[in-house]
Amino acid sequence: MAMKVKDEVMKVIDALKASGFNPVDAVFEGAMGVKEDTTLSFVDKLNDAQMVSGVIRVIYTVGEEQVRFVEIPVGNPQDQQGGQEK
Repeated sequence: MAMKVKDEVMKVIDALKASGFNPVDAVFEGAMGVKEDTTLSFVDKLNDAQMVSGVIRVIYTVGEEQVRFVEIPVGNPQDQQGGQEK
């Protein structure tokens, strides 16, 4: 079984913190903030139902002024393009 989106995002945030970086936010393609556990659980439900496709960006800072991000793909983008015949 694949790792849940929530678990993967939280592990990335924890790894960034442990490495001395400052995670600022996590967003799903800029459409909604997903740093909260309840929102990530909702994204997991959408992902399980194959109703979501996109990227979650974990945004963090290096030092005081340098902003970086890590991208985590969500869903299956191939399913969104053209569909499949049954």
